[in-house]
Amino acid sequence: MALKLWARAAVLAAFLLPTGALHAETLAELDALSDSAQDEGGAIAAAQDLAADGAYLEALATLERMLAVHPRSPEGRLLHALYLCRVDDQRGGQVEIGKLKDSEFGSQTLADARAACAAGGETP
Repeated sequence: MALKLWARAAVLAAFLLPTGALHAETLAELDALSDSAQDEGGAIAAAQDLAADGAYLEALATLERMLAVHPRSPEGRLLHALYLCRVDDQRGGQVEIGKLKDSEFGSQTLADARAACAAGGETP
């Protein structure tokens, strides 16, 4: 139940964040981003922080590094799909959402995610 509530909130939050860029500019910053991706919770938090600053490509990269280590992370998989939609890859986002299970997220959460993705990353 807690996951379903988190997932529903993530769908809405992923599309209501402001846009503005945040970039790693030094090797130390890049190393820190890479290291944070090894821990599932840390990587999700880092990706959300990046997305909040409009750095969706960096957020996707962080999630992809984390998903390589934790491929079954439900939160990571949902955020990855939603951020694909935000970078104008609605087809990729819809494919990823289609791989998620109603039993993990709830049918309403996944319907909200599909609708938001179809709207080009905007909440309907």
